[in-house]
Amino acid sequence: MRAPGGLIAAGRDADIFEYGPGLVLRQSRHGRSMADEARIMEYVRARGYPVPAVESVSDDGLRLVMQRIDGLNMLDTLMRRPWAVRHYGRLLADLHHALHRLAGPPWLGVSSIAAGDRIVHLDLHPLNVIMSPTGPVVIDWTNAKRGDPSADLALTWILLEAGSLPTNRLVGALLRTVRRMLIDSFLGSFDVAAVAPSLRRVVEWKVRDPNMSGDEQAAMWRVVAEKGG
Repeated sequence: MRAPGGLIAAGRDADIFEYGPGLVLRQSRHGRSMADEARIMEYVRARGYPVPAVESVSDDGLRLVMQRIDGLNMLDTLMRRPWAVRHYGRLLADLHHALHRLAGPPWLGVSSIAAGDRIVHLDLHPLNVIMSPTGPVVIDWTNAKRGDPSADLALTWILLEAGSLPTNRLVGALLRTVRRMLIDSFLGSFDVAAVAPSLRRVVEWKVRDPNMSGDEQAAMWRVVAEKGG
């Protein structure tokens, strides 16, 4: 593979670089192979699910070249169009439901949170949905497994509830209102009573993530206590 171009985005686990016309390079920062990530992306894309097309993977698996998707993520789009918040909540739930209709291939590992036979993304939140000109595209398939859809929905619920907000009182108050509307719209698209029991399990799993701050972990546990999961 040739040397990448400029840095486009830096995530908690990997960086995204320019890589020629219509392409980007996703590179692990911690020596993690992306071979399985590329494989599941190709699998769901072949079945009509909206993900970037995979171009190639380096021999060591550390670098993944894929289609460049132009557009803002769902959160940034929502900040520009807060009046459409309920639409985005339903859209986020629809992306879950469409994914959970797909049976997981035998080669895909089983989730340690809750075993099952459906494909679960386990990080499907607004920052990982790019609103492209042709529709939403789901990125960052690092955690994808076979599992129980309830765990996938519960994890997104937790992340929406526990995300930090700006300290500015005026902006923070506005975002709290928008977030509440987003969550309510998301929750209105599935059976909350069936998903709530999975909240504790997903938090027990998520707090082991070294990328999660102490404040984020505490906020997650508060959600579990409040929602009775």
